[in-house]
Amino acid sequence: MATSILSPTLLAELRSESFVTSPYAVYRRLREEAPVVWVPWSEDTGQWWLTDYATCAEALRDQRFSKDIVKRFNPEEATPIDRSMLFRDPPAHTRLRNLVNRSFTPRTIERLAPRIETLVDELLDGLGRDGGGDFMAKFAMPLPVTVIAELLGVPEADRPAFRRWSADLIGASDATKQSEAGYEAALAAEASIAQYFRDMMALRRLRPTEDLTSLLLQVHDEGDRLDEGELLGMLTLLLVAGHETTVNLLGNGLAALMDHPDEWERLRAAPSLAESAVEEMLRYDAPVQRATFRWSLAATEVGGTVIAEGASVAVVIGSANRDGGQFADPDRLDIGRTPNRHLAFGRGVHFCLGAPLARLEARLAFEGLTRRWDGAAVAEGVVRRPNTAFRGFRHLPVRIGR
Repeated sequence: MATSILSPTLLAELRSESFVTSPYAVYRRLREEAPVVWVPWSEDTGQWWLTDYATCAEALRDQRFSKDIVKRFNPEEATPIDRSMLFRDPPAHTRLRNLVNRSFTPRTIERLAPRIETLVDELLDGLGRDGGGDFMAKFAMPLPVTVIAELLGVPEADRPAFRRWSADLIGASDATKQSEAGYEAALAAEASIAQYFRDMMALRRLRPTEDLTSLLLQVHDEGDRLDEGELLGMLTLLLVAGHETTVNLLGNGLAALMDHPDEWERLRAAPSLAESAVEEMLRYDAPVQRATFRWSLAATEVGGTVIAEGASVAVVIGSANRDGGQFADPDRLDIGRTPNRHLAFGRGVHFCLGAPLARLEARLAFEGLTRRWDGAAVAEGVVRRPNTAFRGFRHLPVRIGR
């Protein structure tokens, strides 16, 4: 069987600042030259990257690849988020997801629409009064943070701290930027979140409310319940995943529309395209570029290459979503694209639980944006997040038309 190791030239490109800015030309070369390739981050560590659509779609469903941190490492050292369903395999994953599904239902999400519309209008009012500003700080961050915090019952005064903790957790996820300081910050952030939720759970046991934290404390299935570690993991996961993807989706989506003014006008003229437009934004510039890590349970053949038992595997969603074998003219933004079977929310048993919420928030956001703005242009001071696993902006200053 073939063995493919990333060339030093391409490895240098993966480590470059230009890859953070625009990874898609490098992805194209990987799909053409080595769609299943070993990326040697150092002499001692590396990871298999899967970059074409067919291989990525299959790997996301393939139970020969494990996500179960608790099984792989010392269970006594597992952190709360390690015990969440994101990092468990069936049947543990199935049990946890079934329990959470009872509280996080489509009906629950749809009830949030009026509140989200109100938030969208309030945030757009603020940007409008100023003639623009940093879209990330004034809209893309506060909208999903407010929604998930209200769902969980986190008071407004505590939300900035959660945003910082979430950023520290996500910041340690990039294999090309890892540092001891970043790792320590992530551990400290997770500990802070866990302690906060322990205190909240104690209060909710005494005085239950209608928030999701109270509901998860009460949820059960034939006598089964989430234990404290599982509940802490679930709350942490919902907090972080419940807004990180949407923050990036909103920023990346607006940037894509500003780069394609014809598509902006198309959406303004046909607001009914908003749902389709969000799906295309997810495909065109995926908020999550690489799925959370997996490793092979046994020697596994993928695309003619054997991946050894225990090897780490990265499913490169951002590349799969630009594969010309799956999508016609893949580097073009087409807000009416159909079909559009992108992988932005994953595939299989780990398909993103929060996908309906992210889609609802983004649809209502872009309906509001294009209804109220004639257009938007990038202003000075754009800063991308220095992370190639989670793609987004730290700052996206814009000038708006009305």
